[in-house]
Parts: sequence; C-alpha cells; structure tokens
Amino acid sequence: MNILVITQMYSQPDDVGENKPTKTVNYFVKEWVSMGHNVIVMHCPSKFPLILYLLPQKVKEKFAGKLSTMVPPIESRKEIVRDENGAKVYRIPMLKIKPGQAYSVVALRRQSKRIEKILDDLCYKPDLVLGHFANPSTELVANLADHYKAKSSIVFHHDCTEYFINKYRIRENVARIGAIGARSIIEANQIKESLNLDTLPFVCCSGAPNDAVQAAIKVCNKHDYSEGTRYIYVGSLIKRKHLDVVIKAFLNIAGEKDTLTVVGGGPEEASLKTLAKELKAGDKIVFTGRVSREDVLKRMSEAQVFTLISHGETYGMVYIEAMLQGCLTIASKGEGFDGIIRDGENGFICAPGDQNELEKTYKRIGEMTIAERNRIGQAAIDTAIHFSEKEVAERYLNDIFINQR
Repeated sequence: MNILVITQMYSQPDDVGENKPTKTVNYFVKEWVSMGHNVIVMHCPSKFPLILYLLPQKVKEKFAGKLSTMVPPIESRKEIVRDENGAKVYRIPMLKIKPGQAYSVVALRRQSKRIEKILDDLCYKPDLVLGHFANPSTELVANLADHYKAKSSIVFHHDCTEYFINKYRIRENVARIGAIGARSIIEANQIKESLNLDTLPFVCCSGAPNDAVQAAIKVCNKHDYSEGTRYIYVGSLIKRKHLDVVIKAFLNIAGEKDTLTVVGGGPEEASLKTLAKELKAGDKIVFTGRVSREDVLKRMSEAQVFTLISHGETYGMVYIEAMLQGCLTIASKGEGFDGIIRDGENGFICAPGDQNELEKTYKRIGEMTIAERNRIGQAAIDTAIHFSEKEVAERYLNDIFINQR
C-alpha cells in the first residue's frame, strides 16, 4: 500500500538544541515500511523570518520555557530530501511571519500543489493520505485525499480545541477526511463533542521500542521499600511538566534513604537545580542531564516510582517504558494517558501540577504492602507489553480503515 504522511513535526538529522521534535511519527513510518508498505513523508514545518533564529540563546530558552514549546533551529528552514529506513522523507517548510499564525487557504493550496508535483514526478499515487497535528496537516490531507481519491485520516494532538477549530478551519476540512483520530480517550471525547461527530474518534497510541518490550521484566517483585524508595522522573525540563511540584512533594514525604533521580534536560534545568539546593535536598536528588536510551531504561529498571504529572501531555511514550520496568507510574488526570492507567489498578492518576494530591499518592503507595505494590507493578507490565511500536502501528492502520466515514 502507498501511504502518504503529512506532518508538521518530524525528527530530522539536523535538529539541534535541547527541545527536539518528538519522533512519534518517525516510529510509525519505520514500522509501516517494515510491514512492506511504500511510505513517503511530507514534513511541513513552519519557517519564520531570520531574526527569530538569530536571537540570543538565553532569550530563546526563556521563550521556550514560557510557551512550553521549542524555538526551531535555523536548519529547519532548509528544504531537504532523504531516505530513512526505506521511506522517502521531504522537508518543505511553510513561511509564517510569527509563531501561532494560521496559514491561508491560498498558501495551503500552493503547498498541496507542490506536493502533488513531487508525487506525480515519482509516479506515486497514494492509497492512503494521513496526517498528524492540526496545522497545516488537516487541510493538506483533505486537499490531497480529494485529489488522489484516496482514503484519509487526521490525528489531532490536543490541538482540536474551539480556538483552533475556527483558526485552522478544522470543521470544514474534517468533513472531507475519512477517519478522525486522537491521542487519548479523553481527547477523543472532547473532539467528538466539539466537532459534533457521529462516532468517537479512534485513539492513536504511541508504542515503546520493540526491543524494550521484549526486554521488559516478566515478574514484578521490586517493591520492597525497606532500604528506601527510588523515585524517578524522565522528561524535558520545561514548565508544563511540573517537575518543581514533584521535587517539593518528594522532599515533603521522603524518608531518610529515599532518592529522586531526574533524567532529562531543558530550559528549566538551572532553576530546578536551584530549587533543590534551596530546599536542602543534598544528595537525595540527582540530576543526570540527557542520557542515552539504554541508560534511561537501566535507570527505570532500578527505580520503583515514576512520576510525570504534566499539563498538555498528549500521550507520553515514557509512561509505557516505565510500566514495562514494573515502576508504579503516576500519570496526569484528564491528560493523554488517563484511561490507559487506571488508578490503583495498574498505576496512579494525579491532577497535573497538584502538589497536595501528589503527596497523598506518594503516602498511599508507601502505606501499601509489598504484595499490593508488586501486584500493581505486574498489572503495569501486563498492560504495557501490548504497546510495542510494531503492535500499535498495525492497530493504527486497522483503525483508519475501520473508521472511514
């Protein structure tokens, strides 16, 4: 099958800096190619006036921290064509005068025509046109699927709010798209209501690396806390992740031998280290910075409690990775992972950024018996093993065809 992927965000070799694009779409593409599909990716990022890229690094970091976004590297303005794991990847940037601006109908029609010419020169006719992220993918998918009379799908990443529906002409473009997807059951219900859809959008989950699933511990017996509890955080150090809340909650309940390992980097790193120092954390909190994926999994295997209570968490593959290692995983209530984690069954749910509720959850875990904690850790493993990259990529394609309207 010929699959054309349209996405605003796609990891590229020339990405630089702390806040790199998610590789979510890259992983789907890799698995579809391995399944025998012929995949072409049209990466359509925003391209801004040069002045934005020339700002001092500290100004960029402040901007990124305030908006919980990334300032794109200047390299992202360049067009590229490359092969990746058997897929053809094109980067065709689209000019914006300022961040947050919507593209005009004319600009998107022009981009559609550029893509059509590339495909026609390749004698490539897509059977399926699918997109990720509302802007500009929704309109591009609708245009291209109409042109090629192809099946179609768009997956939103918490960017189908009332504000964006009007700004990006989502409602009228969704009417031309076959299958609508969301990144969580919470978001799916919101989209159904906001767009007045007849059926619930399917849920497009991320997968953990296939080898990580294969390497998952099979039996959970790691939750004896007599020698202290080993807490861990893995993620970007940006405001919406609420790591400051995690640090404060941890220090308020921590026993003498308890430790918190913080894995990751980002614009808030300096201020978080200062916070830990002001709260006299001493050697109870360790900041590792960015580490290799192998080191992340090793540290997770050694940890017992994983916490990520972000706002705006569309999905978070890191939850799956923590669950595969039998960690008692605390996720955000009402965010992307709520519904996969069921509170008290295979993990715990906490309101994003709520220090009081997080402390109560930590105490609740501490008061459980070893057997109770190991039971929840085992349930986490049993859930996560069904979220390999291979399995979710297969499920994603099946859901697209089942849900064509």
